[in-house]
Amino acid sequence: MLRALIISALAAVAMSVFSAGCSPVSAPITAYRTFKVCEGRYVNDLGPVRGAYREARPDSCKVSLEPFDMGAWVEAPLNSHKTTGLRTVVLGCANLTPSAEGCDYGGLLGHSVTLNMNFDMARYPDTAIVQKAVLAVRVRENINYFAQAAQLRGRQMISDTFQSLGGEVGTPAMQPGWVTFDVTEFAARAINERRASVSFELSLPCGRSESELTTVSVLEAQPRIIVEYK
Repeated sequence: MLRALIISALAAVAMSVFSAGCSPVSAPITAYRTFKVCEGRYVNDLGPVRGAYREARPDSCKVSLEPFDMGAWVEAPLNSHKTTGLRTVVLGCANLTPSAEGCDYGGLLGHSVTLNMNFDMARYPDTAIVQKAVLAVRVRENINYFAQAAQLRGRQMISDTFQSLGGEVGTPAMQPGWVTFDVTEFAARAINERRASVSFELSLPCGRSESELTTVSVLEAQPRIIVEYK
């Protein structure tokens, strides 16, 4: 009788394992956090950029988005690298040693710094009709020079090449310190194609004096994209 009970128990275990292996596996249901479809006027928390943004239409939705990844790319002669976790970053080219009398350093000189930002544009509804889009950056000094000389490039996905984004650059008087770059067409394409990792590079040209280096906020006051859509 004991043998019969053991055989029955083993048969039950085998049957349960077999049934579990053959039963369909249900995929977990997760809600992807997307911004809502525009139905009338809607403005989310634009934060400190609110005064820097000039709307295109009063009856549209304005939604800002912060980057999911940021870092500074330091271009040095022999060891270029990425640095993250920075409150601010100094853009432009800097020398290793001061150009003073008696400087005997004869090695490779200087480095340049570029700010890299990645945004998930799939957060916006793919039915959005984009009216305007800007990239807003907080600049701590030399704001006028930065607005004239800054170079913004972007790419839709990793396999793309970076393209120059030469749209209108604004320095609103109502919110001093913020510089906005018009990226309307670039953002509209990224939203339509549901690009989850759109990259931007922000830099200053080299060959300038160190007095034209510019400090830009990173984690201190994060850059963000503002998209106005219907």
